[in-house]
Amino acid sequence: MMLTDKVALILGGTGGLGSSITQRLADEGCKVYATYHSEGGLQRAVGFSHRVNMIHADVTDEAQVRDLFDTVVAESQSVHIVVNTVGGYLPRKPLTEVSVEEWDRMMNINLKAAFLLTREALRRMEKQSYGRIIHISAMIGIRPLPERIPYAVSKASVSLLTELVSQEVGGSGITVNAVAPSIIATPANLASMPAENSSQWVTPDQIADIISFLCSPAAAAINGTTIKAFGGFPGAR
Repeated sequence: MMLTDKVALILGGTGGLGSSITQRLADEGCKVYATYHSEGGLQRAVGFSHRVNMIHADVTDEAQVRDLFDTVVAESQSVHIVVNTVGGYLPRKPLTEVSVEEWDRMMNINLKAAFLLTREALRRMEKQSYGRIIHISAMIGIRPLPERIPYAVSKASVSLLTELVSQEVGGSGITVNAVAPSIIATPANLASMPAENSSQWVTPDQIADIISFLCSPAAAAINGTTIKAFGGFPGAR
């Protein structure tokens, strides 16, 4: 249990990926706070460890994000680890068919949320000697494709945000990194793409392995990196 006595906040902690990360960090000894956005998310948390505390939050809302961090720090005196799994996806379409509402949704749920969470995390971590902030980017943010423009731009921006913030906190004991998966083998993705070869996808547990390491003291030298977690996805290399 290499993260004993650490306090972790997992955003989107009841989702297909977030659930695996929440349980993994709890198993590693963290006191975990996991956010949910709907009653369905709360119901999925029934089997979580006793180390996990559930909090409702809309992480695209500045006031709610500020209150979220205030609550965690008030209850646990600090927050050492923040993992952001919140994100959204826009189906394939040419830019000429993308609405302003669709563009704004991608920027809000993928980029604005990452900005707010990073800012509030740093404000609480700056007096500590230990901090880990990890975002979920995407393969398409690193290897963009046409007809995926809003999604690709928002996820590429998460990786850029990660790199730039890491330069601001270098040498402080705080690290900021991202993980860029290909298609994740979550229950929702498996159900929506039954004809695809899911054996080539990356699993939530594999991503949780990476994040667990990035959260640990052993990963102190890794800062500002987006780790490619492409699995066996065709053409990923």
